[in-house]
Amino acid sequence: MRRCLLVALCAALPVHAGEFGSLGNLAQDEFRRVSADLGAAASYKGVTPATPLGLTGFDIGLEVSATKVENSQLFALAGAGSQSDLVVPKLHIHKGLMAGLDVGAFVGGIPDLGGALFGAEIRYAFMDDSLTRPALAVRLSGTTTNDLGGVKVRTGAVDLMLSKRFTAVTPYVGVGAVRVVSEASGSGLSRESFNDTRVFTGVNVNLAVINVALEAEKQGDNTTLSAKLGWRF
Repeated sequence: MRRCLLVALCAALPVHAGEFGSLGNLAQDEFRRVSADLGAAASYKGVTPATPLGLTGFDIGLEVSATKVENSQLFALAGAGSQSDLVVPKLHIHKGLMAGLDVGAFVGGIPDLGGALFGAEIRYAFMDDSLTRPALAVRLSGTTTNDLGGVKVRTGAVDLMLSKRFTAVTPYVGVGAVRVVSEASGSGLSRESFNDTRVFTGVNVNLAVINVALEAEKQGDNTTLSAKLGWRF
């Protein structure tokens, strides 16, 4: 467990890569497009099914998400390098509570932009998995970055999730709305604040000694692929 924490903390430390050193080169509309890419990478990815963990349950894993950048040339114009994908490693923990409630949190980073990322969620399953019906849950989540070379991004989201457990395999789907807020300090650019819709699908495979989860998401124009390896019990 200490090794997992070390990996996640290292991922969260700023790495001196592209850090938006030339934000003044962007027009306001261009900053809006960069913010859409950043918001898609920074928004909360649960990479877990709707099925509640229960009072004694935990889901702990090392997770990596890769978001396709749709405005690579604008990242280069802003001094952040010609990014094709934003890779976000994280340490993610979920804890089951009573009455269908789960909470979760992660710490991670965006190494290509030299920044850290943090997020948390609360999820309520108002219908649990059974032999004849799926689990149905609503999730509220939020994330925030530290300054990415003068850019700060915050997101909030609400998602509706559906999953069905088949012994060790639990596929799931979800749909939601994400609020993205981004600010570029000292650049003369105004704050951007907008909503994006998203859909996602995934599968969780629990092999007792190891848990593997894979998820694909479409938020706005951006596609994100995520994978998590850990333990779920």
